[in-house]
Amino acid sequence: MNNPDVPSTEQEFAMKPVPMTALSIVLALSAGQARATDDPRLNLAFQDHIAYVATFAMPVLIEKCAALDAGYLQKAAPLYFRYVNEHQDEIERGRLLTLAEFEPGETLRGYRERVLATRLGKLDSGTREEKLKMCEGALVVFSGAKLPGEWPSRQQAGSGSR
Repeated sequence: MNNPDVPSTEQEFAMKPVPMTALSIVLALSAGQARATDDPRLNLAFQDHIAYVATFAMPVLIEKCAALDAGYLQKAAPLYFRYVNEHQDEIERGRLLTLAEFEPGETLRGYRERVLATRLGKLDSGTREEKLKMCEGALVVFSGAKLPGEWPSRQQAGSGSR
């Protein structure tokens, strides 16, 4: 399935703007936290957090998108593995940042399940168009698009909830 809205080369990926649905794919945070920040340290922490979340959310997304588009796996798998290989330090920092924010008794398994349910649920319940937009957005993120945001958010830090 050849979609003209999906970039076909790495250069096109880099030039394509991040669609709003891409934000919902990789963000394990509330919509209020997905905003540009004036604190570079919080933005860097956010990028690290997103890199960590991508390590467990994107394989699920790829599997679901491959069921929609027979050619998706061939497009996404190399981008995913390159992303993971190129972002090892960010992934590890993001993992540590995420774990540090856990409430007492919260588990990694529970966190991952909650993120997958809230952020990828549309891949189970959305329309075909919504699902395809999420799949396309993931390809943009794999290509290295930076998403604006901060971790932890100032809202979160002040309220004690994530």
